[in-house]
Amino acid sequence: MAGLAFRALGLLNLLAFLAVAGCSYQHNRDATGRALAKAAARAGIHHVVKKGENLYRIGKAYGIDYTTLARINRIADARDIRIGRRLFIPGATRTLPVQIITPIKAAPGKAPRGRIVPKKTAPGTAAAAKTPGSRAATRKTPRREVAPGKKAGAPAASRTARVAKTRTPRPLPARRSKQGFIWPVRGRITARFDPRHDSLNDGINIAAPSGTPIRAAAAGQVIYSDHLRGYGNLIIVRHHRGFASVYAHNRRNLVRPGQKVASSQVIAEVGNTGRVTTPHLHFEIRRNNVARNPLSYLP
Repeated sequence: MAGLAFRALGLLNLLAFLAVAGCSYQHNRDATGRALAKAAARAGIHHVVKKGENLYRIGKAYGIDYTTLARINRIADARDIRIGRRLFIPGATRTLPVQIITPIKAAPGKAPRGRIVPKKTAPGTAAAAKTPGSRAATRKTPRREVAPGKKAGAPAASRTARVAKTRTPRPLPARRSKQGFIWPVRGRITARFDPRHDSLNDGINIAAPSGTPIRAAAAGQVIYSDHLRGYGNLIIVRHHRGFASVYAHNRRNLVRPGQKVASSQVIAEVGNTGRVTTPHLHFEIRRNNVARNPLSYLP
């Protein structure tokens, strides 16, 4: 009888040990699964090359130098990539819209279309004069308004009305350029537009205190609002006539993709997210996804 009780006690101990071991195994298996998932996320993904993409633009979108991307994917010539080719992107966790995120480089030595260039009129052309020898032919600029009191014989009432009319401020929330853009934030420009090399600036950097409201430079629709390696929190707004504006390193994005925004509407806050150390706004203006000089389009 005592032997039977002893065997029963041993069986219970064995069952308890197996139960604990089973729980421990399940816990270890879950932990291993999580570790493998994290390792896979760190490992990267495969990006399928689409029309209009190249190795530089793909690398820039994912925050990887294109030479590194070429070496990892065993590409001898960085120009030798075909539509449909699968490129391994180390460290990436999701596929990104490369054509939306990255601009196309303008041809070196040529002013991009849409850039403001002063018009030069050759002497004797139709634009310079309507008829040869007329007063309009010799007048290059419109006659300036004479200040009140300097032109004899002009009625004082009419002069006062004309001056009052020219000094009436326009009811706009902010001063706009001819293209309809406003400054997204006020501050000191710390980096200017310089697209001559791949590593240089596709826009301008504007220093401002962290948390400063960032306003939409023009009315449009948000086509991207997310965190992007290198850029931090990034917003891209599409405008009319093929224009788009870009706002990067934001502390917070306050709009979502697909949302329509009004000109001067607050869409984000200045921050230092991404690959920067001081708070500022990286601002770009693009037309047909070609990077332009923002200073040519701002008032």
